[in-house]
Amino acid sequence: NVTSPTRASSSSSKSMKKSKKKTKKSTASTKEDVTVVNSNEDEDEVEVKLKDALGEAEEKKSKKKKKKKYNRQITEESEGTFSEVEEEASGSESEDEGSAADDDDTEGGSAGEDDDDDDENEPLALLVVHAAMHMLFLPQFTCEFYEEDVGSSNDYLDSESDDDDDDDENDKDDDADNDEEARRRRADAEGRAEAGLGKPRRIARGVRLSPRPVGIVWAPGVGFTPDGKCLVGAKRSAAAATNGGKSGAGKGKGGGRGGTGANTAPKLNPEAAYTRKYDKNRIEVLRLLLAACSDPLFSPADEYNPLASRWMSVAVAADAPNAPCLFYSLLNTVISYDPHSANLGNIVGGVTPYSGGLSSDAHVKLVELSAQVLCVLLDCGLSGDPIPYENRRGEPIVRLGEAYGVGFNIFRVLLARIDSGRDLEALYRGFVRLLRNMHEGKNTLLAMPTQQTRLECHQELLILLWKTLEENPLFLDFILTRCDVCELVTPICYLMYVSRRDSTQVGLIHICTFILLKLSGERSFGVSLNRPFRTKLPCDLPLFSGSHADLVSITLHKIIVNGSYRLVPLYSCFLTIVSNFSPYWRSMSLVASVKLVNLFELFSSPKFLFSSEKAYRHLALLLEIFNNIIQYQYNGNQHLVYAIVRRKDSFGRLASLTLPKAIYQCNKAFPISEKPEYDADAEERATRQVAAMSVQDVDEKGNPLGKKMETVKEDSDDDATEAVPKPSKAAVNEHLPGRFVPTEAWMGELKANLPLETCNRLLQHLVPVVDDMCRRKNGVVDEIEILEVFKDITMVGLLPVPHAIVIRKYQPNQYTSIWFTAFMWGVIFLRSQKPPIFDKECIELFQVSNEDEEGGGN
Repeated sequence: NVTSPTRASSSSSKSMKKSKKKTKKSTASTKEDVTVVNSNEDEDEVEVKLKDALGEAEEKKSKKKKKKKYNRQITEESEGTFSEVEEEASGSESEDEGSAADDDDTEGGSAGEDDDDDDENEPLALLVVHAAMHMLFLPQFTCEFYEEDVGSSNDYLDSESDDDDDDDENDKDDDADNDEEARRRRADAEGRAEAGLGKPRRIARGVRLSPRPVGIVWAPGVGFTPDGKCLVGAKRSAAAATNGGKSGAGKGKGGGRGGTGANTAPKLNPEAAYTRKYDKNRIEVLRLLLAACSDPLFSPADEYNPLASRWMSVAVAADAPNAPCLFYSLLNTVISYDPHSANLGNIVGGVTPYSGGLSSDAHVKLVELSAQVLCVLLDCGLSGDPIPYENRRGEPIVRLGEAYGVGFNIFRVLLARIDSGRDLEALYRGFVRLLRNMHEGKNTLLAMPTQQTRLECHQELLILLWKTLEENPLFLDFILTRCDVCELVTPICYLMYVSRRDSTQVGLIHICTFILLKLSGERSFGVSLNRPFRTKLPCDLPLFSGSHADLVSITLHKIIVNGSYRLVPLYSCFLTIVSNFSPYWRSMSLVASVKLVNLFELFSSPKFLFSSEKAYRHLALLLEIFNNIIQYQYNGNQHLVYAIVRRKDSFGRLASLTLPKAIYQCNKAFPISEKPEYDADAEERATRQVAAMSVQDVDEKGNPLGKKMETVKEDSDDDATEAVPKPSKAAVNEHLPGRFVPTEAWMGELKANLPLETCNRLLQHLVPVVDDMCRRKNGVVDEIEILEVFKDITMVGLLPVPHAIVIRKYQPNQYTSIWFTAFMWGVIFLRSQKPPIFDKECIELFQVSNEDEEGGGN
């Protein structure tokens, strides 16, 4: 049954009102015509003809009503669109009787072609999408036989009779079975309180969010245990069931295996509940659903509207069949998959819930396709309301006003409502296990039967992780305070490091950057990064002994100096990430210290500094990093202090920069005859050199150049600046057409935005100390001795007053939202080519290139 009872009744009520008006008009016009034509006939004949005319009008009316009732079963995205269709339809019916007779055959042809297309697409979208969602839980086709829950077959709405015991606030959660369960509940309640969610609000009516029947969900994980129990609303449902038992079980509220009485439901046979034998059928139906929801692919990016997709709106509507079951099935299929035990059966919680009847290839494909479909279903509509609501029986529900509002997405609401610590931990462990598969799979040297199965859906996993961080207000705080977030940071850094040179993986580095930027906006993240890093990654990462903060900074440095030129727009994001956690960086390794100061030299070089008017913003972020560490974490960061002292000339040149020097250096860096060329191998050669004072030139976009690699000796340039005559502004413009030219206003802006005072004060005090040591030992001084001296020196009273810690958080906007949509569909398109399910000639969301079949998609 694909008809929504609520929407059909709403549509029927509107149709009835409209029918009454039309009947009055038709009766009046028909009666008038009959009276005019038969003015000379007797009253009996007139009365007979009037009855016949009225009968024909009512018959016509009945036919139209049946057709339009079928075509108007879906609520429009906005009330304006719905009323516009009604006005057009009523306008066509108010015409003369002859044209109304033609309308019987053409079904409102005078309403316009656009209206006809909309009316034709609505039932088609409803039919295809609802059929696919029904087939995903068809007994003996995609799931086992199941018994319907009592009173829940097609009733996705609460009945108003779910009352009337006040439950006497039966929330005595402290009589848990053990102290561990009580501690979990208290922690969950505290987390909800900190997020501003509080206790669930109780309302009488709404759309249920509990999966029914629970036996058709494909895998355990969030909301489901390995032995077949459903935990969605189980705690409160058990209390309600107890009260219901006292008041009388005749109401039939807690029977069956539904979410209503999950704790009282009998245990299921895990192999029957979570079988894999229907994986191939599930794959084919999911491909159908994915194709049905692909209309964003055929809309230009600048015209894309996430609320305007008719097919997607049907799939995520409140009355979408089996929507909660589909959400938990897709999510749990992804996060419960274990690559370690894929060849021996997926072990979850010590139980083997999957049958091994088929090879794991089909299940791996199902995992990847489930991630894609779930990402698509979470991409449209508006964000879900995380504030919990429940009915009288303790089941989670959504208010009717929200459920039938514009942009409602039941899948986003379900994701936002995950609030139990057990479920959040299952989510986190699933993401960690699958993302670590990328580097752990490559570390396997021998082809043993228990080796990991390599997943290729890491990009979909990152999208899903991002959407979880964005939608669920409890997940971010949970992984930062109750988990080891470094387990996520390590695979993210690995993916960024190995993909830095591949121009087809730019989107992957973008989404990894956004995730790190989102995490770095929280203080707990900076503190957590101080955990030691001991993982051996299968890449050419420089050897260092330090923390995960060193791993992040070294990775980002490598991307800047040796990454694709298409990553230049992300440089500010990279430095913002490091700046956000720098106040909490307790001990920076020697490698990270040298690389950060090397970045300072790179960004302060004329090739970069004068490449554009705002190029100095990278220097400002680097100086903020140095200031944060010097002011708040001086003890323990002697390596950074020593690296700054060794590069004192770079800081001095920047502090003493004047307009004549800036113009001279700009002319020298960008002569009129020079055409900068990007050399991708030059920076790789540069990283192999150990010269402490070396710097790589970059062009105006920040791309590394391979022209020369030499020790920085710009003191001679400063001397030359004094010798040459001061060029006029006209002369500069003549030699640099279309290029940036330093001005007095720019110099003032530069000086105002570069916080050099802290580093200058540090150098003024420490440089004489080092010089004195060198004089006493005839210039032969061990670095270890200098570091020991720095440990004993206190900078209290010598540095400026500590500045306030500034944290820059990610702020979403419509452009990043469109980018995520385009990136997601680009990934899905490239991974759906065998066999292809999308027509690449018609795609408008991004540009499809045929140059490289494997990678060049979007």
